[in-house]
Parts: sequence; C-alpha cells; structure tokens
Amino acid sequence: MSDRWPSLAALYYAAETALIAPGIVSHEAAHLLACRLAGVEVVGASILNPFAADASLDHERVTSFPADLLIAVAPLLLNTALALGALALAPAAGTPILSIPLYWLGACFALTAFPSVGDTETLFETADALPRSLRPVGYLLAAPVRAFTVVPGSAGVAGFFLLLVLFGLTQS
Repeated sequence: MSDRWPSLAALYYAAETALIAPGIVSHEAAHLLACRLAGVEVVGASILNPFAADASLDHERVTSFPADLLIAVAPLLLNTALALGALALAPAAGTPILSIPLYWLGACFALTAFPSVGDTETLFETADALPRSLRPVGYLLAAPVRAFTVVPGSAGVAGFFLLLVLFGLTQS
C-alpha cells in the first residue's frame, strides 16, 4: 500500500475522533484546567491528531504528587460532571431534536472520562518524591489509578459502564 494512503487504524481513529470529539476536547481541557490550578505551565497547545490513538497536552515536568494526581484524574471529574449534566437535561428537552444531541454529548463525555496510560505515567515517580512518611499514601493512591490505565481498553470499557450508570441515574 502506498504511503500516501492512511492505514486502516488511522481511518478508525479518524472516525472515532469525529464521533466523540466533544469528549476528547473536554478531556484535554480538564488537563489544562488542572495544570492551571496546580500552577503547572502548559508548554504548547493541546494536540488532537484525528489519525492517532490519542490526544495530548504538553506541560512542564510535574514534580508534585498532588498536582500530578490532579492533572491525571481531572478528566474523570470534569467529564463525569458534563456527562451527568447532559444526560439529566436530555429528557427535559421534550423533543428529539434537542434531546438526541444531549444524549450524544453525554455519551461523548462519559466515554472519554477516564485517564489514559499517558496521563498516569509519572504518578509513581512523583509519589516517590513525597516525604518519607507520606510515600505510602502516595503509592496507595497511585497504584490503582496507574494499574487501571495500563490495562488495554480499560478506559473505554469503564467509560461505557460510566455511561450506563449515569444514564440509569438520570432517567426516571
């Protein structure tokens, strides 16, 4: 196959990006907001390559475990809240022309809520930099978050279950 044609994987990622773009954008925005709250300088703009498996936000090296953990889990907090809001508003919209986009947004936010493997790669390093007495707490917080993200597909599966839970909570 010619180098001019995108691979099958690239075409899949492009379709996936187009389908859930609002969730990807809010995921990266959550990292940006967490960086700002933690005083971590953002080095460049968020990179959203529709033909790649992930998006990224470049920031300076994080040395603080609390800041690193906040930046890693910020999308879970923000996207869960956005998904909950969209799914709660959808039934109240009253008409499919308004409710269907809200359900879609809720799905986009829920499906992209969980941190990726790249989001958690420095957690043990920053936990190790904690004072000796706080390291066990840092490891206890870092271990399940990191372990979850290194399992292939875990964020997608968990996002799907989050969507089901939030949908169930908001539909009465």
